[in-house]
Amino acid sequence: MKPQKRQNLNRKQIILLCIISLLFLALIPIAIFSLRTTTSSPATSRIQTEVPVPKRGKSALKQVQNYSDVMHMSKQDLVDQLTSKHYSKSAINYAIKHVKIDYDQNALLKGKEYSDSQNMSKQGIYDQLISKGKFTVKQAQYAVDNLQVDYNQNALITAKNYQRDLGFSPAKIREVLISDKNEKFTVDQADYAIQHLND
Repeated sequence: MKPQKRQNLNRKQIILLCIISLLFLALIPIAIFSLRTTTSSPATSRIQTEVPVPKRGKSALKQVQNYSDVMHMSKQDLVDQLTSKHYSKSAINYAIKHVKIDYDQNALLKGKEYSDSQNMSKQGIYDQLISKGKFTVKQAQYAVDNLQVDYNQNALITAKNYQRDLGFSPAKIREVLISDKNEKFTVDQADYAIQHLND
């Protein structure tokens, strides 16, 4: 009697395991379908919530790219330029967000322009990039760190201009060259300029 009872118990266990297995197999497709639906829903949501291009947005984008390519402008300068052209805020935001510009490179190219056209000192270029060019401190620092400029020569050209145009004495020229309110050259650069003033 006892062996027969254990045999019946084993059959019940086997039947129960079979039922659990079948339920598990039935749940697998449901789980996979649910996973696929969850995975695809963010993409669907993104498509549905995609913001349309604002009026004159593409025109603003083209203008921004042209300004950057030709005048090597900063982000803030570009915003100000578009504002002066009466673009809407939404068009400006669209253009600034979608334009592809390396602002470090723009700062570097603008710094070279300052050096070539105005023969400025390193500190003068840095300050001008921030105050007039409206570049960030980091972008201005990148520019002056990577500029290939002969600042001795810039100091000499500036000194000769003061001598020719204003008739300054060498002592006065040196004072102006190193002044923090004027040219901001180093002492060594100013001395080089004075030594070669009449070459």
